[in-house]
Amino acid sequence: MMQRQNYSLLLLLVASVILSLPYIPYYSRISCDTETYRYVSLVMMKGGVPYQDVFDHKPPLIYFINYTGLFLGGWPQWIAGALLAMIATFLFYRLGRRYRLPYPCLPPLLFNLMLHDIFICGVGGITREYTSLLLVIFFCTMMGTHRWRYYLMGFLAAFTFFLQQEEIFALLPFLIYGSFRKENNVSPRHRILGLAVGGLSVATPIVLYFALHHALEPFWRDAFGFNFGVYTSTFKDSFGDHLRRAKRVLDKGNYEVPALVVMTLGIASLMFRGGNKRLMLAALVTVPLSIIPAFMGGRGGMGDFYDYYLPLSASLSILLFVVFAFTEEPFLQAKKAQGIFGILVCTSLSYTALQHLTHMTPQKKHPVVASPELKYLRQHPPGDYQLYEFGDHEYVYAYNEFRILAPSRWVYHHLWALFDNWDKDKSILHGIEQDLVRHRTTYVIDCTGNPALQFKEPVIGLWRAFLDQYYQQVPLQDPSGVTLWKWKEAP
Repeated sequence: MMQRQNYSLLLLLVASVILSLPYIPYYSRISCDTETYRYVSLVMMKGGVPYQDVFDHKPPLIYFINYTGLFLGGWPQWIAGALLAMIATFLFYRLGRRYRLPYPCLPPLLFNLMLHDIFICGVGGITREYTSLLLVIFFCTMMGTHRWRYYLMGFLAAFTFFLQQEEIFALLPFLIYGSFRKENNVSPRHRILGLAVGGLSVATPIVLYFALHHALEPFWRDAFGFNFGVYTSTFKDSFGDHLRRAKRVLDKGNYEVPALVVMTLGIASLMFRGGNKRLMLAALVTVPLSIIPAFMGGRGGMGDFYDYYLPLSASLSILLFVVFAFTEEPFLQAKKAQGIFGILVCTSLSYTALQHLTHMTPQKKHPVVASPELKYLRQHPPGDYQLYEFGDHEYVYAYNEFRILAPSRWVYHHLWALFDNWDKDKSILHGIEQDLVRHRTTYVIDCTGNPALQFKEPVIGLWRAFLDQYYQQVPLQDPSGVTLWKWKEAP
């Protein structure tokens, strides 16, 4: 019997690794977010400081994670991500065994299938991939009996906050439940102390890092002020718009069936007989809280932001576990019923994973990597400050390929299309132009000719007037509308 259980765990761990294979560096897609993370880590490697020397509004831990994988082409970061997924899978499986689930592999299998869904995740190494893994590990830690569990819960909560601030909402129901449940062996004072020490063990080194680099002000301004002010205060979308977007994402992203089945089971279990109603309620509340960032602010037609729904991989899988572990309804306790529900939630996702694994495309065929502009620049490699891309920050990839610094701290520009009130006096745009003139930047990749990017006047007019004054276009054929410009006085 023991050998059979070990065999099923081994198969589950192997499946977790196989599902992550499409995200290895050779196949991983180009993503504007991940390329920006890599670029910030490149700035750090060359002596710069996040927020101070390059603008981005993500919390800082994603840059340190990328920094570890910068020197060996991203493989250490992929390996670390795969190992973290295996740890979450192992802990989740062991928890299922502890609560004697008929199929302890079912919740972690659903988690892995949803986590690596190409329609939702799209690319590996994004912040919500890590926070989804941390949510599962946090839940397993909370449900465990380890003497250091409250310290670990505080550590994981703080780590989540400094990876993707708003994802802390998904941890709150379990944090509250775990802190106030009845336990004879741990006093409330020790729980609070453990949580505080765990959180401070993450927050203190981060604050010290920016303090020692005299960068606390830009750290607060960009990682917190921008997010709480600009990014979430511009409401262009109604609540109905948000709901319609959620429906599109769940449908096209292949999450609709798991969401409907698991939420139905959760609500029914809360109404029927159950052994732990408080935990069931916490698990149910976690599901909408895990995607609340998708409902914060408006994005004005800039896309459906599928990755905002990735944390459902953790919250729905946890809810499924809670239903099967604590229900007292004979029907839901039955092995056959749990197997049928498992087939319902996993079949379509398994087919998607199979299609993805058998149709992987090498990164070198990505339109940015294979673009005429990048081909030309490989024959005329630029140095630090001698290349600037404007308009489509997937082209931040170019800085990372050539291992060069951009002449301006503003390495992406969709904020002009995203927010009507962004850079009203055009001081940022003029500052970019001044940086290019100061460095006599040789090449500029201009992506504003792509109508999908939705740049508006007067930004496009001012930018193109600047290019006409200082640059001349390199004659390349690119049907996407991207153009390459060269400094007029350059040899």
